[in-house]
Amino acid sequence: MKTIKILILTLLVSCNSIAQEVNNSVKLTDLAVPNSPAFIITDITPSLIQTPNTPKSFVFSLGQAFQQSSDGFPQNYSTEFAPYWWLSPKDRNVYTMLGLTTAKDENKNVTSIKGENPFAGLKFTSFSLAFLKKDMIPDTLEVSQKIFSIGVRSTIVKLYPKSHSESLKNKIGEWHEAALIELGGIQALLDKISRDKTLSAADKIKKKDEILAKEANLKTTKSSEKLEEINDIINQKPIFSMDIAGAYAIYGIGDSVWRSGRSGIWTTLSSYIPLDIGKDKINKNYFNLNFSLRYLFDNYMKNSKGVISKSNSLDIGGKLAFEFNQFSFGVESLYRFNNGVANSQNRTLGMLSYKVSDNIYITGAFGKNFDNPNKLISLFGLNWGFGSEKVSLPATSN
Repeated sequence: MKTIKILILTLLVSCNSIAQEVNNSVKLTDLAVPNSPAFIITDITPSLIQTPNTPKSFVFSLGQAFQQSSDGFPQNYSTEFAPYWWLSPKDRNVYTMLGLTTAKDENKNVTSIKGENPFAGLKFTSFSLAFLKKDMIPDTLEVSQKIFSIGVRSTIVKLYPKSHSESLKNKIGEWHEAALIELGGIQALLDKISRDKTLSAADKIKKKDEILAKEANLKTTKSSEKLEEINDIINQKPIFSMDIAGAYAIYGIGDSVWRSGRSGIWTTLSSYIPLDIGKDKINKNYFNLNFSLRYLFDNYMKNSKGVISKSNSLDIGGKLAFEFNQFSFGVESLYRFNNGVANSQNRTLGMLSYKVSDNIYITGAFGKNFDNPNKLISLFGLNWGFGSEKVSLPATSN
C-alpha cells in the first residue's frame, strides 16, 4: 500500500480585546476557558496572536517587535507555536499524524492499522510567549511594569473507542482508491497526448502543462467527499482526555530590576459521551464532563488587610455541558482556596453558545465570578475569528 502524506494546518486568531483591570468589572471573555498559558498568567486576552510556522518567521516577528519598541522592550507581543510543525521527519504520514499505530512490511509500506496511540497528542505540545506593559502590582502607584511570560500546554492522554480507528482506516482506504481513479484519468489523457504524432515535442509539453495546470485548479469530486468524511471523523471528540499546562511571569520594575511575579499550573480531565446512536454515525452531539484543578502563586497580591504579600490559590471544580452540533449549554463551578484556607470565593456560571457559522459564535453567561461573590453576572456577546481547521491529503507517492 502506498504511503499517504498528510498536512494539518490550524490557524485561529480570536478577535478579543484585552481584559479590563478593574476588579469589579467582568467581561464575557474573562469567563471563557483560555488556551495559551503565557496569556492566562497575565490576565490578558491578546487581540492578535502570532503563529509562526517556521523558526525563521518566529525570529523575524520577535525581532520586529523589539525593533518597533521605543525602549527596546515590546509593547504588546504575543505568540504561540508548536515546534512539531517546524520539523519535517521522513516518517511523517497520515497515520503518524492521526496517532494511528500500524503494521508494515519489509519495504516499510503500511499493511494494516492496529489501533491508536493514546499519547499521540504529546507531539503537538505548544509554547507561548508574551511581552507587554501592564500594572500587575496592586499598590497606590499607577505605573506599568515590563512583563515577560512563558507557558506550555499539552494533551497528555487522549482515548477514542476502537471504532474510531476502524472508521479512519476505512475512509482513508476509500479516499486512496478514489484519488487513484481520478489521477488515473488524468494520466490516460497525458498518455494520449504523448502518442499523438501530429504534435511536435514542444507542443506536447505545452499541452501537458496546460492540462496539469487546469487540473490543479479543479476540485476533485469523489476524493473531496471522502476527505470531508475523514475530517468529520478527526473532529470527533475523545471519550477521555487529559490536558496539562503551566506558565511563569516575571516583572520588570524600573529599568534594571526584575522580580518573579506569578507562576501557575493547571490540568483538565474531560470525558465526552456521544449522544448519537448508530455505529456508522459521525458523533456531533455530546454530554461533556470536565474536572479542573488550577494552582496559582503570586508574589504581589493584597491580603484581607490590604497589605501586598505572597499568596497562593487553588481552584477545584468541574463543568457539565450538552453539545448539540451548533448549540451547547452547561454549568461550571469552581471553588477557591487561598493560602490553604477555603473562603466564600467561588465561581458558578451557566453558559450557552450558538454556532452561527464556522467562525462566528453567540455566547452568553449567567452566574457569579470570583471577584463578585454577592453579585450576579449576566453577559451576552458575539465572538468571531479568522481561519479554520482542515486536513489536506495531496496526491499519493511511492
